[in-house]
Amino acid sequence: MNSIRERAGGFLVGVLVIAFGGLWALQDSGAFDAVGMGPDGRTIGEVDGIAIEGELYNRAVEQQLDAYQAQGLEVTGSQQRQIEDRVFDSFVDNALVEREMDRLGVQVTDEEVFALITGDTPDPLIAQVFPDGNGGVDRAALQQVVEDPNGEFTDQLQAIEEQVRRNRRQAKLSALITASTRVTPGEVRDEFIRQNRQASAELVGLRYAAVPDDQIEVSDSDYRSYYRDNIEDYEREASYSIEYVGFAKDPTAADSARATDELDTMVDGFRTAADPLAFARRNSFGAAAEPEFIGAGDLPAELATAVYSDLTEGRVVGPVVAGDQAYLARIVGVQPGDATSVRARHILFPAGAEAQAREVQARIESGEISFADAARQYSTDQSNKNQGGDLGWFGEGRMVPEFEQAAFAAPTGRVTGPITTSFGLHLILVEARASQEVQLVQIARPVEADYARVLGEAEDFAAFLVLEDRDFAEEAQERGIAPTPVEIQEGQAQVPGLELGRDFFRYLRRADIGQVSEPFDAGTSFVIARLVERREAGPAPFEDVQGQVEAAVITEKKKAVQMAALREAVAGASSLTAIASAAGAEVTSADNLSMAAGVIPGYGVEPRAVGAVFGLRPGQQSGVIEGDQAAFVVRTTALVGGTDAEFTDIAREQLAEQLLQRKRSRVLQAWLEGLREDADVEDFRNDLL
Repeated sequence: MNSIRERAGGFLVGVLVIAFGGLWALQDSGAFDAVGMGPDGRTIGEVDGIAIEGELYNRAVEQQLDAYQAQGLEVTGSQQRQIEDRVFDSFVDNALVEREMDRLGVQVTDEEVFALITGDTPDPLIAQVFPDGNGGVDRAALQQVVEDPNGEFTDQLQAIEEQVRRNRRQAKLSALITASTRVTPGEVRDEFIRQNRQASAELVGLRYAAVPDDQIEVSDSDYRSYYRDNIEDYEREASYSIEYVGFAKDPTAADSARATDELDTMVDGFRTAADPLAFARRNSFGAAAEPEFIGAGDLPAELATAVYSDLTEGRVVGPVVAGDQAYLARIVGVQPGDATSVRARHILFPAGAEAQAREVQARIESGEISFADAARQYSTDQSNKNQGGDLGWFGEGRMVPEFEQAAFAAPTGRVTGPITTSFGLHLILVEARASQEVQLVQIARPVEADYARVLGEAEDFAAFLVLEDRDFAEEAQERGIAPTPVEIQEGQAQVPGLELGRDFFRYLRRADIGQVSEPFDAGTSFVIARLVERREAGPAPFEDVQGQVEAAVITEKKKAVQMAALREAVAGASSLTAIASAAGAEVTSADNLSMAAGVIPGYGVEPRAVGAVFGLRPGQQSGVIEGDQAAFVVRTTALVGGTDAEFTDIAREQLAEQLLQRKRSRVLQAWLEGLREDADVEDFRNDLL
């Protein structure tokens, strides 16, 4: 009986996705009851003058955050804001839908509810609350709740009934709204062809970008005229210009030492433990995994190096820091491996720099410079040059074939190369190799930055700016931090690269020009910002978008040149080959064209040209087509697929159902958007939360 209570109660605490895909039934949070609750509690919004209560809204948000955290997910500031916005929108949508159902008189009888709970075709909610493990309903458990003689499950049953009634009511509303939605045989046939037919074509294309700049004439008046004629394209929302600096939450040597010091206290106990796995499980964050035999290439490089330096069973390795973890490991087994792993370094030179590569190789072999120092000085591989070209351990299949073949054949401790790959020329130094697999019991600790220290640095920076009246950029540069300028639109939910919450955007709205912010948690860093400028909504001044305008005008001019050239070629020639010759171009082939994708290989997305190919019969040739990237003349050579023989009754029925559901979804979405547009929705959260 307790398991029934847990299943019913636990499920109803969550968020239920119901008939309208965009609406949330926030049952336990009271989402459907949050509108019109009266003056109790803080109002965080209104729908046509009816209050949305802050207490219920906050409860719903907390449930969503708990659901994320229960899955072990960290919720960043920007993610929390997205959750808050979705919850607020759900309150608004639910309020509008409930009002419409009342207006239209959509009702559900008690008999319908009872049948949807206990009948042969129950509401999907019932199978979720009372699952039998096979996708059906545990009828015995359901019956215990329905026929509960002591009223022990009265509250749960009432909640289920309310949700089932709401689901059914909304399903009726959905059916009412979409009752006139139909899919014609012609639509089904057209969609079948669109999805299944492919085409081949020959074409002549004159790219607009191929026109040299000196072949067009552009004046300042052209730019100004284009800007005036297309000024609606340059409308922008109210926006903010800021500059910010970030204080990264990167671990320091002291942070690594904290993690290794903690593991140091376990070394003796780990070494003498009769059951090392049990010891690891008692001392690990989370469950320690069952040890499996793995090769060096499958371990973090630093840990692999420490382990494979001595493969004595029973030896405790570490603490070793690798990436963002500190490890303590005990070797509990060693066996021959199926493959060899190597640890290597490399120096990458540009293709064609063989003389330089051989000169550096000679200096390394003479002892004039170490391989690691040469990598730091000469390698063009930015991912590891600062680590002396260290590639760590790797097994077969991890590197490009030429590099891998050379590395696995190279003797340990000797420089091999230069080796040519698609990346350039490589000198390779294999430092170690291992053909055995090892079985480890591991204890790990995260190496985390001292957030209080990083936050303190950020706070000191902000306080110093204010107290000493220092220039933001100058002070940042003196501290070795590069300020980053950013443009942020009003209503923008996040700043690229930063995980910022609502408190940051509240600062933007309220700050004075030049005001320095408090530190904001941005996920991987703490951010200090300064408001540089606030702009009102409206057309962007010409000077602000001049680069965009110039690019657009130049493209239009070049488009006109290529369109005229191709029209002239078509006027004097009939065959595609003759047109290409007259236009100074070539005839190219394009196979496997898809109407759904609209892509021409080598040109990109060109829907007008692809549409023309499918609109012609094999052998027919088009006129001049103004594409997005080029002017085209196309000749269809073949149309395959999407035939009557392939258009079976099963395919027809499946596609008709897909199109019908798609149409219904669009109708419902348009209906809901219409309700939103007509409603007077007030959102007070920015001022209150």
